[in-house]
Amino acid sequence: MLEPYEVRIRAWLEAEPTVTVLQRLTSADPSRFTKKSLRTVQLAVKAWRVETAERIILDGAWMNRAGHVGTTTLGNILR
Repeated sequence: MLEPYEVRIRAWLEAEPTVTVLQRLTSADPSRFTKKSLRTVQLAVKAWRVETAERIILDGAWMNRAGHVGTTTLGNILR
């Protein structure tokens, strides 16, 4: 149901993480999306957000953006 819109939805979420996806989809295609589509959209957005978070965490890019690159300390232990 959402496959043709996936790229557009991901762009919306990238630009504005708190965007109301269903409202935008309803505006884009009111004959296809209604309030009954809410749960489907919620599940897809949740899965995409988890996928994005995993990619950010696993590739370590979040540490570079947060300025945590280099030696870290845990108490008195250098890693």
